Amino acid sequence: MSAAFERRTFAPGELVFKEGDPGDSLYVVEKGRVRIWRGDEIHPTIIGTVDEKGVFGEMAIFDRKPRMANASAEMESVLMRMPASVLRESLYGADPLLRQLVQLLIDNIRTMARRLDELEQRVG
Repeated sequence: MSAAFERRTFAPGELVFKEGDPGDSLYVVEKGRVRIWRGDEIHPTIIGTVDEKGVFGEMAIFDRKPRMANASAEMESVLMRMPASVLRESLYGADPLLRQLVQLLIDNIRTMARRLDELEQRVG
């Protein structure tokens, strides 16, 4: 499976992907740290960080919807990129109940993110 990954180095602050981009791949942090955030660069809403050996960008692959957040390198980071087609091929062989459970979890996360956006608009 390692042949399916493409290695790339990102400079501090460099964008890996933007909110709304198509989910064409997932990433594994080989070295460094990645920030996941929403909103604009001046006043970002930080969702979290992904450290070494962490995975991000998978949700858009599972449900084929646009990216729901931005991802950028917090420091120089080496990321391994896996194309969506490789992950989807693995998923097709998984138990249908497991696939349904993963989809339910992703739907719940997207619903919570939408509700947080609504709350931020009311407060801000």
